[in-house]
Amino acid sequence: MHISTSKTPRRIDLSVERMRIFLKVGRWLLTVAVTAVLSVTLATALADRRMSDLSPEHRVVFEQEFTASQEQEVDWQAYRAIEDRLAIELGEKIDPDGRPDSFVDRYSENSLTYPGNFTTNWNHSYELTATSAKGVAVLLHGLSDSPYSMRSTAQTLFDAGYNVVVPRMPGHGFAAGGLLGARWEDWAAAVRIAVRHAAELPGADESFVLAGYSNGGLMAIDFALRCDEDPELPCPDGLILFSPAIAVTRLAVITNWHTLLSWMPYFEKSKWLSILPEVDPFKFTSFPKRAAWEIYKLSTGTYKQLQQPAEAARLPPILTFQSIVDNTVSTAAIVTNLYSRLPANGSELVVYDVNRNSTILHLMDSVPIDPATWLEAAAPLPYGVTVIKNRSRQGPEIDLMSLAAGATTPVTGTTDMVWPEGFYSMSHIAVPFRADDPVYGDGSTADEGERRLVFGNLAPRGEEGVLRLKSAYFLRTRYNPFFSYQAEHLQDWLSRL
Repeated sequence: MHISTSKTPRRIDLSVERMRIFLKVGRWLLTVAVTAVLSVTLATALADRRMSDLSPEHRVVFEQEFTASQEQEVDWQAYRAIEDRLAIELGEKIDPDGRPDSFVDRYSENSLTYPGNFTTNWNHSYELTATSAKGVAVLLHGLSDSPYSMRSTAQTLFDAGYNVVVPRMPGHGFAAGGLLGARWEDWAAAVRIAVRHAAELPGADESFVLAGYSNGGLMAIDFALRCDEDPELPCPDGLILFSPAIAVTRLAVITNWHTLLSWMPYFEKSKWLSILPEVDPFKFTSFPKRAAWEIYKLSTGTYKQLQQPAEAARLPPILTFQSIVDNTVSTAAIVTNLYSRLPANGSELVVYDVNRNSTILHLMDSVPIDPATWLEAAAPLPYGVTVIKNRSRQGPEIDLMSLAAGATTPVTGTTDMVWPEGFYSMSHIAVPFRADDPVYGDGSTADEGERRLVFGNLAPRGEEGVLRLKSAYFLRTRYNPFFSYQAEHLQDWLSRL
């Protein structure tokens, strides 16, 4: 008689047991993860309830706002007509008579910051055109901004002979609540409408450049990567970027967890990263979490495209102006995620270093690396580099360190530029604004006796904890003291395209 010694049943039993243990552990880990997410979301939502009360401008829902689904039926003129209807709708939904008695409330008609009291309401799309031109340019503003932020650059390009189109991105310009419903696809559709219009203007057959600030810079790159998908769209001959949002923090993913609870009225404040008084005529002070999520989705999609060499090779020459310190976007990512992937096509990176003569540097958590040393060590590079830096640590005078594409030895040039007194660095929001900007400049253009709130030189002093807007809001650099150099450099670069 043969007795089988096979251990197959035993092995099957062990496999089944291991699978049961695996599933049990998996369920336990999933439970822990879900509990952790819910706990963090609940704790954050409860903390968010301590923010300021929401006002009508935070809750407004615009029925007239443009969405990507309307793109095929809307041209440039129709898009601007939508903005006219939005202005009417804003007046109907936010009653000026019901506003607080404030000289800085942008929705009060007697306020110093009421957009309607300016010669031009720059919260609308606009264009600068002439009957003859050597090119066309489309300029894209940043997240929570308005077309005003591109005003100085628009004038620079117009003076250089370009016809200029500056669209307002959906969700912007009228009330912060508009950003709750805006999606990056809506912004991309608005860009395409503006480009189609620019393509019909004089100069379009000569040159087409696309410029963008912050999120507008990311939108410009996205357009350049996708433009050949539509045979009716021209692809840009060059990109001009200011503080481009190439990469944003992954915390944007966490901020989107608010949707688990914010649909309930009790937790509606959780939709917002900040709820602040709206005192700026051309930029929202409050910021919704949904907007952060949209820019995160767009930046991650763009990053995946740039990782493909064939995709990155399609990009035209790029000129970027960027501060070495930037609390909004990653300066390093501009090099690693974008410039390191570009072909040798005439691109250039201009970096504003910190003021290394400032004693304030000794109060920094960590002094940023010298960009001139950093980039020189990486040479030769397929793109040109210019660093605006101190001549020495003993004074505020400015030199230019230039490193040509393919070169290993930098060239230093002297200038008559100096750091203004009290400045220790540039900032993300300062790069596109002139020093004499009437809203964000140094106040030099204000007429004697004129009542005007100039954010660039507003530095209130008093007791801490009293103001709803913290000191960081007022003390962040708001204008570029080297804008004249930036404008000249931009025009020179354009002449070489």
